[in-house]
Amino acid sequence: MNNRGQSLIEVVVAVGVVILLVTGLIVGSTTSIKGSEFSTYKSRGLKYAQEAMETTRNMRDTSWASLATKSGLWCLDKAGTWSQPQGPSCDVNMDDFYTRSVTFAWEEGNTRMKVEAIVTWQDSGGTHTSTLTTYFTQWR
Repeated sequence: MNNRGQSLIEVVVAVGVVILLVTGLIVGSTTSIKGSEFSTYKSRGLKYAQEAMETTRNMRDTSWASLATKSGLWCLDKAGTWSQPQGPSCDVNMDDFYTRSVTFAWEEGNTRMKVEAIVTWQDSGGTHTSTLTTYFTQWR
């Protein structure tokens, strides 16, 4: 009878250890998946910021006069269409998930333009941002 009680305790302890191990594996897997998902979002956000810089650089190379008219905050959607925001910031305009905006600011007596491409998105971890900054001058 004493052996049966001891075997029952061994089974309960073994089941408890297995439950702890499985719980640890599930938590680790969940954390890994969230990290992978965030990396994907960040990578795509950076890609969209790079696209905005390339679009702006192309505008500079094609027509400096067109670039020179830009000032302040502008929204740039996935199709490459520029628009000014209706409020203090741009609405979600990329894949129904990201917001891409470009800020133009003249510096040094209107001889150099600071351009900042900002892509933001929200997920369960909060609001995240990818930002690229460069300076343009009329080089031609």
